[in-house]
Amino acid sequence: METSKEINNNISEERKVDLYLIRISPSCRIVWLYLLQNNIPHTLIDVDLSRPTSDLPAALNNSPHLEVPILIDGEKRIFEAPAILNYLAQTYNDVQHQLGTSTPTQCLITSLISWANSELLRCVGYQYVYPQFLDQYSLPDPASNETLIESSLRSVSSHLEKLETRYLKQTPYLCGQRVTLADMFVATVLVQLEWTNFNFSLWPRVKTWLQRVKHVDFWDTVHEFHEDFLTELSQKRHQYD
Repeated sequence: METSKEINNNISEERKVDLYLIRISPSCRIVWLYLLQNNIPHTLIDVDLSRPTSDLPAALNNSPHLEVPILIDGEKRIFEAPAILNYLAQTYNDVQHQLGTSTPTQCLITSLISWANSELLRCVGYQYVYPQFLDQYSLPDPASNETLIESSLRSVSSHLEKLETRYLKQTPYLCGQRVTLADMFVATVLVQLEWTNFNFSLWPRVKTWLQRVKHVDFWDTVHEFHEDFLTELSQKRHQYD
């Protein structure tokens, strides 16, 4: 009789999943990271949402949700990172290993994943970082855009304080003594702050934790585009110094 691990290995050998992604997106990167860490065969399809809809891959053009990440596994189509991660854990891996061995821990991990994909990403990315660099996320009026950024910085600080004083006060990781998907997703969102040359010194536990999470397997692979963009930003800053 085959074990669940053997069954999952057989599934992996028989097919690949397709991941439609934008590599600068934290929600896409966390799914890609999961696929690499769990040795799930996959094909990456890069997407440029700035192109006309007719030029997009058919998987997106035919989707009612024009967004990434999208995972296609045979006839199954899953969108939104938390749903994709849950599907992959249920289908290809040991759920208890990936999402915690106890019900309370599983609830905490999945809750933090949802929070990272919604509130944290909205605040850090779409309301603070992106309006400073990407025209499609900036408000037309410069004064209003600056107000949005300043207000969002206060929210970012509040989120960091929550991580510092609640989640990381007694344990090295958000959900206990070992790194989990929750840590990797939250960290993948927070590194967007590096675009702004953000200083984490007011939150030393968060700073230490973030450096620790950056050493997980395949982090550098998944964040190569991010690091290249940081290098580009640094060169531009030096030009204006």
